[in-house]
Amino acid sequence: MTAGRTKRQEKAKAAARELDSSRKVSILWLRDVLRVLCRKRTATRKEIITETGLNTASLSHTIKYLSRHGTVLKVGSLESEAGRRREVYNLNAEAAFFLALDFEQRLRFALLNLAGDIRGHWELPLEWGEAPDMERILQGFQRLLRTLEPHQVRRVVALGISYSGMLDGQGRLTAVNLGLRNFPFVSELNEKMKSLVSPDLAIFLEPDRHCAMWAERWLGQAREHRNSILLFSESGIGCGLCVDGKPVEGWRNLAGEIGHITVSADPNLHCKCGKQGCLETVASSPAIVRHYLALTGQRNRKERAVTALEVYDKARGGDGSARTVVDRAVEGMALALSHVIHLINPGIIILGDDFAGPEDYLIPQLRAKLENLVLPELMDGIQIVASHLGPDMRLRGAGALALRKSLEAPELLTKICSPVLPHSKR
Repeated sequence: MTAGRTKRQEKAKAAARELDSSRKVSILWLRDVLRVLCRKRTATRKEIITETGLNTASLSHTIKYLSRHGTVLKVGSLESEAGRRREVYNLNAEAAFFLALDFEQRLRFALLNLAGDIRGHWELPLEWGEAPDMERILQGFQRLLRTLEPHQVRRVVALGISYSGMLDGQGRLTAVNLGLRNFPFVSELNEKMKSLVSPDLAIFLEPDRHCAMWAERWLGQAREHRNSILLFSESGIGCGLCVDGKPVEGWRNLAGEIGHITVSADPNLHCKCGKQGCLETVASSPAIVRHYLALTGQRNRKERAVTALEVYDKARGGDGSARTVVDRAVEGMALALSHVIHLINPGIIILGDDFAGPEDYLIPQLRAKLENLVLPELMDGIQIVASHLGPDMRLRGAGALALRKSLEAPELLTKICSPVLPHSKR
């Protein structure tokens, strides 16, 4: 066991002892109550008891502790049918802050509060195959931190990172859709971010598809669904899966690589992963543009001359070439999704990023093709909708990752629940 690991374990035990001390507040109670309030923002005692299963005495101890420290604020009371007053509590969104990074074709940075509101946002373009300049990444975070008061900077708990591609055991990133191989991402970022913010800053990373799914579970269309599929496209194609209320991550955190399911036997559809006929070769945003330019005799034009959303608009308007491209993309999407539907029996399919924009055109076609591929019993009642989270879906998911992991770690939960300065209560 390393000295660093031993030190972290000792800090976690000390934090747990502090929370479980004379106040008789269990760390589990704090975690459960904050999970409810982070999701609902405002809740009555009865609602918290219903969702957490805590008894009245346990909840009273927990609410008093959180109220005394300013993490939770009493905002009033409601009269019940029996004539009793129900106390209403609100999460103090400024009790903690989280940094988030969406590592995609455009690097997106955000500062979020405890309620998931984006307090600050910044973007940095990234050329294909270009290794990110770590100093520029740090400057992005510095821009966000400058929007906080010094006492608020001390309440920045963690950084959540959504990344495209795969991380190996040494923290090196390979993302074929970004042209990166074995980029030493984690080691460089870990050291410099801790110097910038705090030695205690926690850093958590998850694949973009998992982060996007957590965002939909926390803030989006999947909040009321225990079994769901999220399909999104930008430089590649990602798929987030949720089964029985829990996002599916897989043995090596690689679940959801739907973009590399083979959907075509065309030998000319070469994927950057080395295979042929992957879903990404027909339905990713770069593929949509590339095939449209080829069909319209503009193969030599720069792909940025038109966007995937513009191709969808042309198809909606009756452009024959655009419709040919989009029809093939939808056929591939339906074939790949049909396998997933048979495996996990979702109640909802959510389309995100560039798939969300043309929802009125895509969704009817996608449903029609799925109904020809999927058992009727599995398609009956299934919803197909567009995400409402916009281009910040993965960024919000990175924030959700930082929050979720912080609530699970005693030392980070201690920091969230530490006393808030009076003027920062809102």
